[in-house]
Amino acid sequence: MNRLISTFVALLALTPALSFGQAKTEDQARKILDQHKGAIVVVTAKGKLITTTTDKPLPQNEQQRRTLGVTIAANGLVMVSNVAIDASVGLVNQQARMEDKVVTIQTAKTEFTEVEISYGDSTVLTGKVIRQDMEADVAFILPDQVKANAVDKKFDMLDLSKFATDAQPADQVVGLSRSSAIYTYMPTVMVGRITGVFKQDRVFYVTTAGTGQGIVVFNMNGDPIGVTVVRIVDGKPSGVLGTLAAGTIQVMANLALESIPAAE
Repeated sequence: MNRLISTFVALLALTPALSFGQAKTEDQARKILDQHKGAIVVVTAKGKLITTTTDKPLPQNEQQRRTLGVTIAANGLVMVSNVAIDASVGLVNQQARMEDKVVTIQTAKTEFTEVEISYGDSTVLTGKVIRQDMEADVAFILPDQVKANAVDKKFDMLDLSKFATDAQPADQVVGLSRSSAIYTYMPTVMVGRITGVFKQDRVFYVTTAGTGQGIVVFNMNGDPIGVTVVRIVDGKPSGVLGTLAAGTIQVMANLALESIPAAE
């Protein structure tokens, strides 16, 4: 009996500590959400799919896609998952039916005709796709600087130079996203874990928080781990998600920024 009582008392002593730890995690997740939610944007991209085939080109029907993006520079540069906006990825060598024929697609490219960026504060700016990396599934969009200046838009940005360098499997992480239009794209937060780290040409984190394209994943200190994209294998979308390391994205972002003409 005395042993049972001692065990019960020990469990009671542990309960406040566990509750405190959980509360601390939740508080930190809310802090990260409040600090970075302004950098999470919604991007709507329209474009025409231009192809060549073994016969006639496919009809140039307008494509419209909507996805999450994250602002990563003071001029408002936005990074998105390329597959989320570009319908041409993976189409080469695929077959398509056109009238009464089956054709093979030889080349495919999306010509973007309109890009809009919604910031969650009633501001909507047009933008332009300035760089794409098909294999990494990354695209960069620059908002119209003249229009941004006209409305005195100050961009909330995520500084990728402060990325996490020691993220490991089992680490607790926080994922930031936005909801669907039904919930007016309100900012959302999810606490999860890193379940694996894949290191080859690029570093990808597999996490239970990066459950959709464009979700930004942080460690519990608020340092960015990466942004969730689709893994591209042999030039085709695999349908499998991975959180691309923030340091890798920053290198590609710098290349995108260097390609911008001085007038922009």
